[in-house]
Amino acid sequence: SASIRGGVAIIPVRGPLFKRANLMTEHCGATSYETLLKDFHQMIESPSVQSIVLDIDSPGGEAKGCSELADHIFSARGQKPISAYIGGTGASAAYWIASACDQVFASDSAIVGSIGVQSAVRSEKTDGEIRFVSSQSPNKNRDPATEDGAKEVQAVIDGLAEVFIQKVARNRGTGRQEVLDRFGQGSVFVGTEAKARGMIDEITTLESVLAKHGEKNMTVEITAAFIAEKHPAIAEHFIQLGVAKSQENLKASVEAERKRISTLRLLSDGQVSEEFCQSLIDGGVSAEEAALKILLEVKSSGSVRSKATEDPRLAFDRTLSGIDLPPRPSIEAKDLSEQQDKAIELARKLGLNFR
Repeated sequence: SASIRGGVAIIPVRGPLFKRANLMTEHCGATSYETLLKDFHQMIESPSVQSIVLDIDSPGGEAKGCSELADHIFSARGQKPISAYIGGTGASAAYWIASACDQVFASDSAIVGSIGVQSAVRSEKTDGEIRFVSSQSPNKNRDPATEDGAKEVQAVIDGLAEVFIQKVARNRGTGRQEVLDRFGQGSVFVGTEAKARGMIDEITTLESVLAKHGEKNMTVEITAAFIAEKHPAIAEHFIQLGVAKSQENLKASVEAERKRISTLRLLSDGQVSEEFCQSLIDGGVSAEEAALKILLEVKSSGSVRSKATEDPRLAFDRTLSGIDLPPRPSIEAKDLSEQQDKAIELARKLGLNFR
């Protein structure tokens, strides 16, 4: 039932609240905690949603399931901005849910509060029925019309109310006694009074709340620090990708360097020193530039060998500016290595002659 507007998810919290979805929630304007929780998690996980607003108009509902839903909302704080807006009534369980959000807004005519728990019970004294309870469990299903039965029901209700009070105190960043003293002990208040008591944060309208969330979305700066803080799992994923890519690049660089060294040494044919070849490698020159520098180094050193006497198709005699350079030894064509092929191709690109 949630909708998205300008990057803001709006989740309606309407009518009586029940733990599970049923015909009441489907057709009678009620809401279930399980549906709210499903919608809420979808909006938290959706990349198209930057913030969430719970649009509340509910008198409350079942205690069962309310605490769990509120805890999920409270735990999601910091992942995305989460606000509650009480446009009509935000009482009892509805206020419990609202208090779990980062901020609680309300209209000036909103009804807020009713922090507490109540239960309606029926006496077991009915005509025509006799009930037996196991002797080991004398406190099971005591008749609330009796003094002992009433005390037991009261203890359960008080226990639930204590959970409610403690959770509201945590959610609103205050103490248990502050909730007891200022939040009404079960009373409800109109918007302005609720704000004065610290139960809500601001009197406004739903449109204003949506506009504020929209403005915040426009100014969010996604940085590495933001991702590391708000989404550590995503940050760790990208870190691991980066490590793997760095290792892959390093491996590729080492392999390329080895091939380049081999090519340069092949071009030199032993007529220049390894130090000279290494200087070319350290200088980062291209293979073509290295080939020319090696040939110039051979020329300047005056190192000349006799011309090749092998089959001219298999031995190559490189020349530069009329200076004969030594041929490669005669070898079978099928034994030419990939590096030799590359060296020959480089020499051809430089305009060198073959005989």
